[in-house]
Amino acid sequence: MIETLAAVIGALGVFSAGVTLLATRSVPTAVGVLLDLLVAAGLVRLAAVASWSALAGVVVIVAVRQMLRAGLLAAERWRTSASSSPAGQAGRASSR
Repeated sequence: MIETLAAVIGALGVFSAGVTLLATRSVPTAVGVLLDLLVAAGLVRLAAVASWSALAGVVVIVAVRQMLRAGLLAAERWRTSASSSPAGQAGRASSR
């Protein structure tokens, strides 16, 4: 029963991430929603089967979540800073 619940939470995570992506057009936000629900599914599964392999699965999901989220946010910040710098500013800096 708990395995089924964990699978349902995972499926809802995929669905919720899709809806979030369509609504916000933000990949980092959608990935964050997906990974949060996958962590929830892993924790539900861990509550059912308290084993080292289940714990390792949750640890891997959390680690991947942290790395993906940090990478996506860094890429978004880089794109934002690159697109917000005016093109004429480079010319002014070189004429000083």
